[in-house]
Amino acid sequence: MKKGQLRQLVLSLGVGIAVFLVLALGLRWNFLFSAALGVGIYLGLWFLLTPRADPITLYFAQRPDGGEMQALMEEAERDLKAIRSAAGRITDVRTHEDALALTETGDRLYCYLREHPEKSDQMRRFMEYYLPTTVKLVESYAEFDSAGVEGENIRTAKEEIEKTMDTINEAFEKLLDDLYQNAAFEASADARVLKTVLAQDGYMKSDFEKQEE
Repeated sequence: MKKGQLRQLVLSLGVGIAVFLVLALGLRWNFLFSAALGVGIYLGLWFLLTPRADPITLYFAQRPDGGEMQALMEEAERDLKAIRSAAGRITDVRTHEDALALTETGDRLYCYLREHPEKSDQMRRFMEYYLPTTVKLVESYAEFDSAGVEGENIRTAKEEIEKTMDTINEAFEKLLDDLYQNAAFEASADARVLKTVLAQDGYMKSDFEKQEE
């Protein structure tokens, strides 16, 4: 038995026994009722203290490449934190805001992936290439910014990174929109069907009736 499980057993069993002793011996309640209540408290505490498996872990456990994909997700989370940290060191206001916008869009992509791990294959390039490369660019810009030197090479590199940030953010937003494509299509279809049914049931005018007015 693992250490965490042993602690869980001792705590649950200890509280259950303590409740039984207080009720049966201290308050002199019915023996069977006290025992049943003690067992119930023990089982309830055991259930509450049992760690819940992460849905992401459960999903990837069913895939042959699950370990690799989960490692990519963990790395993606670290990359997003690194981008946010580097953005905080950029002194140029506009570039600082662009870097934060990158992080916010990346966070939304990551949150979507956690809710829909089945989309991980579609997001693989985002995790394997886009995010690590973005980290390098933003950290390089922050390093150039703190160098205190504005030579031609540094200025050219910073301008190139600034342009690339805009492109990356647009790409991230397009990727997010693509991920929601099916959901948006289904929602639009449901809305059209609902309008048709409401019109058939006499609760709203049909498009034909609106045209006649």
